[in-house]
Amino acid sequence: MGLEFLARVRRSTLGLAALGALLALTYAGWRAGLGSAAGALWSLANLWLIERLVVAITETDSNGRGVQGSSGAEAAEQTALPSRERTAWHWRRATWPLAALVALFAAGAWLLARLPAPALVAGFLLPFAVMLFKAVALVVMAAPFWARITRAPLRALALVAAIAALAWATAALLPGLGAAQSPGAAHAPAARAPGGSPASEAEAGGGPERFPNLVTVIADALPGSPWAHVLHRFEPVLFSILVALILALVAFFATRKPQLIPGGLQNGVEWAVESLYDFVCGILGPKYGRRYAPYLGTLFIYILAMNLFGLIPFMDSPTSSLNVTVGLAILTFLYVQWTGLRELGVLGYLDHMAGNPRSVLTWAMVPIMVPVHIIGELAKPVSLSCRLFGNVFGEDMLLVAFTTLGVASLSFLRLPFGLPLQIPFLLLALLTSTIQALVFTVLSTIYFLLMLPHEEHGHEEAAQPA
Repeated sequence: MGLEFLARVRRSTLGLAALGALLALTYAGWRAGLGSAAGALWSLANLWLIERLVVAITETDSNGRGVQGSSGAEAAEQTALPSRERTAWHWRRATWPLAALVALFAAGAWLLARLPAPALVAGFLLPFAVMLFKAVALVVMAAPFWARITRAPLRALALVAAIAALAWATAALLPGLGAAQSPGAAHAPAARAPGGSPASEAEAGGGPERFPNLVTVIADALPGSPWAHVLHRFEPVLFSILVALILALVAFFATRKPQLIPGGLQNGVEWAVESLYDFVCGILGPKYGRRYAPYLGTLFIYILAMNLFGLIPFMDSPTSSLNVTVGLAILTFLYVQWTGLRELGVLGYLDHMAGNPRSVLTWAMVPIMVPVHIIGELAKPVSLSCRLFGNVFGEDMLLVAFTTLGVASLSFLRLPFGLPLQIPFLLLALLTSTIQALVFTVLSTIYFLLMLPHEEHGHEEAAQPA
């Protein structure tokens, strides 16, 4: 065991600290979650500084090489120094770890004054628990009896069952664990506006509860803050802007230094652009497909990213809000109408709305066709927005319901977790989110097709070889 062992301890501790902070945040409140994470980070920083201090003083690392960061000439020079000067050299190298340890000690005192001490202590002891567990595991796995147990499947299964029973018995004895809240109770504060006043009738208790996200956690932690109230009110807008910024960054890094032989990110972006371009051109034709592919392709990628964004912990799908889907639908509706006016002209647009009358019978039907066309055009954004909103919102409610059911199924064991019944529906959400983005884009493309000059499409189809 050397520095590599400590590096593995740090990696394992970071994952366990993140999981512990999420559990503490869910079942004990945001202060306990923040305290657990801060204690683990404080302990990891302390161990790393002690490691740097020991390496600086002892001059070599676990492999016998010179101090990390020193060149071979520098190491040879300090080795040739007299004993007293070499000691002074070592202490000069140890100055910054000592100063950082003092600053870290002051930071720990500040954290103890502002965060729950039990959560801080639990987080602080986590790296040592990981270190002890890894050391015991190394000793046990090297023992002959471990090889005999793991060689037989039945003995290995019995060992796993015994460990699970021991873990359950230990968890049942922990004080206060039986009073852990269910996800519905833990998430109830997130359904209220900052300041304790309900934001709406649905949020006041009549509407369904949802997973907490970053904005609701901040709003619940700062109930009297006006800016937290603003964040809560404009939550879907903030997440939609965040998704747009992420997509813009991906596009920027993919096109910053284009290569003739593209790398992974550039290759993926080029494949997506080419696929969407071919898809739109296959519906609108090459003449109009090239013109409207940028908008329709961006629409698909943006809606897909917003649909999937809610599957990330402490994030939310902006498309689960009717405000966002209505905005996208109205934008598409206005673009389609503007396309009709630009491509057909004012008279051609009115002729299209009248049903293209060319005979006495069709002219007699104009008083009926105009209202029908107007109602049909106005119904398009309504159907687009409600379909997308209903499906994404339904996915979220389904995940919440099965997560709650999974926790309730093991509530008699008094465990802080439940059966992962929501995992199949997470996989289903990946499929349905893609389908809904595709449906929105396909319908928008068809709306453009219906508004474009039909004669042009007829000539293009006639010109194609059979």
